[in-house]
Amino acid sequence: MCESIFGTTFKRVSAALAALLLVAMVVPSMAAAKTVEVKMSDTPPKFIPLTVTIQKGDTVEWINNAASLHSVTTDSASAQNPTDVSSPKGVKPFDSGFMAPGAKWSYTFTVPGTYKYLCLPHEKEGMTGVVVVK
Repeated sequence: MCESIFGTTFKRVSAALAALLLVAMVVPSMAAAKTVEVKMSDTPPKFIPLTVTIQKGDTVEWINNAASLHSVTTDSASAQNPTDVSSPKGVKPFDSGFMAPGAKWSYTFTVPGTYKYLCLPHEKEGMTGVVVVK
């Protein structure tokens, strides 16, 4: 009987240690992810900063702190000039839709590479940006 109590206790302690080890491995990667802000301006229409470099798993949050509608898209089907946008191979385009003044929109990048994006209402005025994911 003593042997079965010891065996049960040992199994429970082992399972608890395994769970703690798993949590310890996951938490640092979650804690390392960050959010980077990109603001939108009207005069001239542009993304600030123009280029951001982030790590895989990080999020970019676009903030329309301007007075006009803006957007964020990598969708070449929507662009006037399809070469103004790009994503790494196999990544589906993202699109914020039109963002009213004060609106925020975010995207978490899970695939490394270079993403070129634009603002649909201001593409002709050169409102483009770049996210580099390491």
